[in-house]
Amino acid sequence: MRRKCFTLVELLVVIGIIAVLMAILLPALSAVKRVAQRVVCGSNLSGIGKAMLLYANDQEGDFPRGGGSASLWGNNGMINDWFAQDGTQYGTPPGRSATITCSLYLLIKYADVTPAQFVCRGDIGTKEFKLSDVTATLPPTIDEVSDVWDFGDTATMGPTNFPGNRNSYSYHDPYENTGITPRQSFPLGSYSDPASPLMADRNPYFDRNAKAYIGGATPAEGKAPTWETTPPPGHLADPDRTGNAAAHQRDGQNVLFNDSHVGWEKYPNVGISKDNIWKCWTSTTVPDAKGREFGTPSTTLKLNGTGGPYNLGDAYLVSETNYKVIP
Repeated sequence: MRRKCFTLVELLVVIGIIAVLMAILLPALSAVKRVAQRVVCGSNLSGIGKAMLLYANDQEGDFPRGGGSASLWGNNGMINDWFAQDGTQYGTPPGRSATITCSLYLLIKYADVTPAQFVCRGDIGTKEFKLSDVTATLPPTIDEVSDVWDFGDTATMGPTNFPGNRNSYSYHDPYENTGITPRQSFPLGSYSDPASPLMADRNPYFDRNAKAYIGGATPAEGKAPTWETTPPPGHLADPDRTGNAAAHQRDGQNVLFNDSHVGWEKYPNVGISKDNIWKCWTSTTVPDAKGREFGTPSTTLKLNGTGGPYNLGDAYLVSETNYKVIP
């Protein structure tokens, strides 16, 4: 009796159907994965926001600020003595440079936040900080992640493992820079305006994953963000979404506001008065609407807060770079 089996034509038809189904389903599965990463990222920020409030309740309303009272943000991705117990040892006088990450690390030390909560799955190259990553010999008293004061540093972890590669989020600049006239930033506290952006995804101007598009229009990107005068007047238009975070394929960014809620924002101009959360204002007086939305890329801020643009109290979220130490 002859055995019945598929003919070559039937097999090719089945394979063709499977290929068509895969072509249809793969983009959908990819979109589902992006949404899942976005939700988990937002959940991370939500948990961090609650920890912020707990921390502030014990600090007279102040949010975490690493370093001594005279420390300034050095935006160089490292501190000189990252396991020092004396906060004044951050940096070398008169600079006393500290990191944004050492400020956020205080939540690990004092508010029971875990290093894993600072990692967004969509932020390519960022990994959970572990003491086993450190190549230097640590003092015998340090055996837990809560014993140190930052997500490591370049001196003990190497150029690919410094703090910027262990934290996916940006933070409102907590350093007052009071030695500069006028002051360049006004740190938030739990007493500040509830609508103020406090944290968000990594600032794309400090992100290696955004370098291909963040500079504006390229042949592959089409148009850079523009200011549309009509209609309606005073409107930010960004058809290629080149102002958004890279962790979510430029679809938008998760933003933690001062009232502890997290919102998914399609554009970065969500500060008070539509201030762009990634950029500084370019003058010492409050700019017009266009100036608030466009400003100047935050990478123009110099080391230790000297020079550069100004930010007079509205949104300005910064993060440590994840691709090099800024000279």
